[in-house]
Amino acid sequence: MSSEHVAPAPNQTIQISALIRRLYQPTAIASAITLTLTSIAIAMFQQWSLSTLAIGVGLAILLLLCDRFPVRVQDRWRLTPAPVVLVAGAMMTAWSPALIATLVGSLLSTRRPWQRTVRIIAIRTLIVSGVALMAWVVPATPPLVPSLALALLVGAGYLLEALFDTAEMHWSTRLRHSIVALPWYVPVMALHGALFGAFWPAAPEALPFTLALLGCVQFLARNQARQGHINAELTDLREQLSTRTERLERLQALATAMLATLDDRRQLQLLCERLAALLDAEAGWVALDDNDALRVLAVHRLTLERPDLPLTDQQWYREIMQRGQITMIAGEHILRLAPPITSDDPMRWSTLLALPLRTDHGALGVICLAFDHLRGLNSDDQRILTSFTRQAAVAIENTRLFTELRQKQAELIQSSKLAAVGTFAAGIGHEFNNLLGGMLGYAELGRSTGDIAEKDHALDVIRQACQRGRVITSGLLTFARRSEHRREVHHLADIIAETLTLVEVDLRKLNITLARHIEPTPSILCDGGQIAQVLLNLVTNARDAIGQNGGTITVSLRQCDEWVELSVLDTGGGIPEHVRDRIFEPFVTTKGALGASSTPGTGLGLSVSYGIIKDHGGDIQFETETGVGTNMIVRLPIHPPSSQ
Repeated sequence: MSSEHVAPAPNQTIQISALIRRLYQPTAIASAITLTLTSIAIAMFQQWSLSTLAIGVGLAILLLLCDRFPVRVQDRWRLTPAPVVLVAGAMMTAWSPALIATLVGSLLSTRRPWQRTVRIIAIRTLIVSGVALMAWVVPATPPLVPSLALALLVGAGYLLEALFDTAEMHWSTRLRHSIVALPWYVPVMALHGALFGAFWPAAPEALPFTLALLGCVQFLARNQARQGHINAELTDLREQLSTRTERLERLQALATAMLATLDDRRQLQLLCERLAALLDAEAGWVALDDNDALRVLAVHRLTLERPDLPLTDQQWYREIMQRGQITMIAGEHILRLAPPITSDDPMRWSTLLALPLRTDHGALGVICLAFDHLRGLNSDDQRILTSFTRQAAVAIENTRLFTELRQKQAELIQSSKLAAVGTFAAGIGHEFNNLLGGMLGYAELGRSTGDIAEKDHALDVIRQACQRGRVITSGLLTFARRSEHRREVHHLADIIAETLTLVEVDLRKLNITLARHIEPTPSILCDGGQIAQVLLNLVTNARDAIGQNGGTITVSLRQCDEWVELSVLDTGGGIPEHVRDRIFEPFVTTKGALGASSTPGTGLGLSVSYGIIKDHGGDIQFETETGVGTNMIVRLPIHPPSSQ
């Protein structure tokens, strides 16, 4: 009858291999040691005496106290005087009761996972067994030999714990951490083991003092370890505080830089680049609500295909803006927020951080930062970034409002110009009609006569009329042109002559004499049209102050040190006292529906003039007396600060 070798099934092979691996694990080895020694102790069990029972209970209680007040090293390894207590207990009683007391005390006092509990019990049973073996092998004399043996046994107990308990870190790392944290602990405990070996046979009454000394050592070790933990926590907190302070300083510097610039494009680019650098982002962009559509207005390390086009998928942006919370986005959802770029596939990004820009007036947009690695934010970082994005949103909103204000101011100045020109339109039209009529008459005369001298005279008159018309037209064009911060070198005398040409006819109709006191002055850098507007506003106010009864307006120009002084003096009724303190405020007037006179007025002339003069680095003041008149004084620097 032949026999065949049957190979085990694959599943059986796998199960056998898994069982073998488990048998070689530290927990399996510790369980085998504990079960073997405990079985032998129970087999050797005899009737215990009362003293033996008392020693066993005392040993179990001491183990409970040891495990109750451990020294924690690196928050992972618990150092206890249990090896010394086990040595003392094993020396005081037989091996069997000492081993059972060790098993009971360890099981009752454990607060560890069961795997670690099994390992610790195995180590302690080995220590007790080692003491029993030493008492059987080593003779009682001389006393130095058992003392050294017990000291080595205590040290071996801590080494065995490091070797067996490798679940959280390698045994060498655990031992190194213990030595660094408490370099004196294990040697002192080994010395206690030696003391037990020396004093127990000769002076058993010294045992309580040795145990008291052991408790003091454990108490000091706990305090030192706790102090080390506190120092480590303080160091960690100090590092976190330093990092957070540095981040706050950089964010504050960024907020200050944003507030310092009034260029919205530069502001957004600064925000995108510096925030991306602060958070180590791979790329970034800023999307703002622009004309009811979200557009990318600033990018970092990206090149857009069509920067002028709005974003394709705006729904997610709207949801983030309305939610108002920092959002972390990962995976394929990044594609929905990524703008269309010319290169660098966004799929290489692992995380997208969306920071909404919100103010009390609503949502402005979103800052997006892309990372090539998984990124998270703790609650403190979220709180800091939320506060910063709110400041950034306020800065962006202020810049937008300032830009809009400048546009409105330019429109207001232009409207004020056109309103002033409209005031004198009838007089200017009458003046041009007179010029054209004279030119037409002399042209007909020159054409009909055959005398050369008369023709030349007619041409001279026509030429003079044309020059007069050109001066009026030049004044109108200089005054009414639209230009912003276009400053050139001008002689104020020329600007005064051109501007007064516009008002002479109207003033003559009102029986107002226009006097000039023009002194030679240096040329200055200014906007000729704006200075002409100021002069025209002042002359208009002087004309309205004089009214229909006639009077005199005196325009003066002179140099005062480093200033050129232009003044307009009228013989009107003066400025009422109740508006003198607010005369340069918008919409403050004494004319029309806003004032007390019948002459229409908007209250913008002096306000606009004040802004123009201040923008030139000058000053405008007034001297007035009720019933006598008003003198408006404009001072402009010969060398403005920007040109020095």
